[in-house]
Amino acid sequence: MVSLRTYTTEVGVLGRIKTDLQTHGVIVPPGLQDELEREWNAPAIKNGRFVFCLKSPVDGHLTTVLIINGKFADNSPFHLVKSGPGEFEVWKDYVKYTEVVMLPRPKFYDRKTSDGVPMSDIAVIGEPNHLRSVLNQRCVYQQLGKACKFCAVESWWAGYRDKSPAHVAEVAEAAYKEGMAKHVTLSTGTKLTTGKGLEDLVATAKIIHQKAPKATMTLNFEPVTDYGLLEELLLEGKKAGATTALCNIECFDESMREDIMPLKGTHSIETYIKVWEKCTEIFDHNEVYTMAIAGLGESDESILKGVELAASHGVVCSIVPHTPMRKAVYEDMSPPEVSRVLYLYEEALPIYDKYGLRLYGGTGGIYTSLKGM
Repeated sequence: MVSLRTYTTEVGVLGRIKTDLQTHGVIVPPGLQDELEREWNAPAIKNGRFVFCLKSPVDGHLTTVLIINGKFADNSPFHLVKSGPGEFEVWKDYVKYTEVVMLPRPKFYDRKTSDGVPMSDIAVIGEPNHLRSVLNQRCVYQQLGKACKFCAVESWWAGYRDKSPAHVAEVAEAAYKEGMAKHVTLSTGTKLTTGKGLEDLVATAKIIHQKAPKATMTLNFEPVTDYGLLEELLLEGKKAGATTALCNIECFDESMREDIMPLKGTHSIETYIKVWEKCTEIFDHNEVYTMAIAGLGESDESILKGVELAASHGVVCSIVPHTPMRKAVYEDMSPPEVSRVLYLYEEALPIYDKYGLRLYGGTGGIYTSLKGM
């Protein structure tokens, strides 16, 4: 069996290919979309989102690639082709660019929850052995007209919007029993509650833990500024099998934060630091993650200083190229240049080493930083 690895020093090989495909998008012909949706792990292919893997020519390891085809991808030179039974390639114009490995379609995609919701609308496989679900897709910031301008959480994966903890736990149990998921990432759109939705993730984790006690979990949430409640929820989550925390800052440039994120950006960087510190107290070194988006108008310096700031607090900050989503405020923007993204990756790697961090080294790190590096 081929092992999975997303951290790679082959920046000039897999790193460039991955970044090239993400920042240009990959066009999938309609007929092939039908086949991928029906036979492979591509439940949101018609919504422009899918994953595949790149196989290292050196040692056979797999690197997972998340593709988000926004408007920018309409004129992409890259397109997916089927080269044989179960075999796929990406071509650049009329020349083969790279072979890719599609993930098998889980059997639970064809099942429904006990109240009749298709399981693939509740949670999906994001890479081998890893299930992902956005529990609350009705983000209050979207509803108030103050959405983060890069975000389209309400249309993410085109999933069922009225999920409950019981829904997600039922799907997680099915995925675990099928052998398709050892780790579950639970994310949430922001709620108008003190816990910002983290309380729902913890409730979900508790049910999953009862049904699949060996599954580990990542909790992905916005800063909870009631630090007593934050500690209480994180400890409950850890007891229920959560091993990793993900609290994304997205932008370190203070002059841009509130413009890009009209409400979320009102959280200061100092607030994030306090939350990260609480997370590292509970989940340990290399088990707390955040994300910086490259391509929103920020400087390279702000990103790299941010990576070091996070690292100095024991937090892994992955760098993610902005691939503008349809239905986001920034849907008409262009992604950053490949050369810039690779430069940022190369400059960030020594920072992780300096602070004893391994990108993707934690329990849930493979998926939490899937799109970047």
